[in-house]
Amino acid sequence: MNRKPRVLMIGRRYWPHGSIDSASVLVQTACAMHRRGVHVEVLTPRYASSWPESIMVREVPVHRAVSAPRSEWGMGKYMRGLTAWLQQHAASFDVVYVDSMREEALVAVDTAKQMGIPTMVRCRGWGRFNDCQWWQTSRLARRCGAMTRGADIVVANSAAVERTLLMEGFEPERIERIVQGFAASPGRTAIRRHAARQALASANADLVTESDTPVVLCHATMSRDQGADLLVRTARPLLIRYPNLRIWFAGDGPSRDSMYQRLRSDGVRASIAMPGSFADAEDLFAAADLYVQCDDEGLEYFLPTAVASGLPIVAVENVSIRSLLDAESASDPVRSAQELEPDHRLVSSCGRPSDRLEWCSTATPKELRLAVSRVLEGMPAATDRAAELRRILLRSRPLSRTTDAYLGLVERLSHKAPRDGRAPQAEAVS
Repeated sequence: MNRKPRVLMIGRRYWPHGSIDSASVLVQTACAMHRRGVHVEVLTPRYASSWPESIMVREVPVHRAVSAPRSEWGMGKYMRGLTAWLQQHAASFDVVYVDSMREEALVAVDTAKQMGIPTMVRCRGWGRFNDCQWWQTSRLARRCGAMTRGADIVVANSAAVERTLLMEGFEPERIERIVQGFAASPGRTAIRRHAARQALASANADLVTESDTPVVLCHATMSRDQGADLLVRTARPLLIRYPNLRIWFAGDGPSRDSMYQRLRSDGVRASIAMPGSFADAEDLFAAADLYVQCDDEGLEYFLPTAVASGLPIVAVENVSIRSLLDAESASDPVRSAQELEPDHRLVSSCGRPSDRLEWCSTATPKELRLAVSRVLEGMPAATDRAAELRRILLRSRPLSRTTDAYLGLVERLSHKAPRDGRAPQAEAVS
């Protein structure tokens, strides 16, 4: 095309929801495509009446014209609002991209099909947080799964998800597998670590630390049935053994207050911090010494960011985590087999990337404490393994390759529907 492709990206959460994994990866994707010359705009709900309906985030227009759903009745109102907005504005875009296969996809695929606009839908999440698992939770969820079969392209993030989609009845030619890329970031240095700690301390007194204080970071939803709760139960025995240790729980969630009260009653309040959400968590990862990954949550943005930051990682044994790190670059649809051969040699000569993590065999406080202790007591070796993991994945699976894959799909879909087949009277957004 002679002009920039125009892409409307739809997601349940966007900036400033930096504590939400899906929001962070959507911001990353939108900004990467914008930098590569695509005209990107984002449609996302408004979570407070005081929020403006339109803002600019890193040169990307963001529309928050519909109130966020807060109940089953609110979901119906939200979906009707999305439909009305798309009917008025969507014809000014070449492609509609939906960041999940949930209610937004149900509305977007149906509305865009009526308007002759091609759609691309991403199957979001890993393990029990994957959209395919969510489809089993309700009648509306099953309807979302059925409707997204009509999308022009469905993006799967792993071979397991691709197989699940095929078993759910999706047409093979509509499925494209795009593995998660790793964004290049400055390497770990004492100067950068010190500067990040100073910046965080000036923003939040709970994050004040000495230069020689080891910091454990966990970035997860504060919920009793998720990974942060395991680290909460591990905190007291861990801090008894390492009194100088600090543990940072980044994020928010329904159990945040109860987790805080438990840590306070355990007598470790002075050694932990719950700073809440960050629109940009770069300084958190730069300031920490160790990252803890306890479950399937956070595998789309936070764990890749920990890897790219060169942090030693302790992870509870998990198929999804291994699949993310060990995924073959050959799943990338935009590269030929000849181009990928050097990457295969790189990975095979060094073993599996996931071997560079410190694995916790079971999700128990004792096993997690032992795994964290092994890293703290062997920090130089753990840092070397983390640097090697970073080097392998940045070379074999850079974020630029993931962006190339998305751009290839956008170009293909942009030519699918002729421009004169759209409704000419539709109002352009910007």
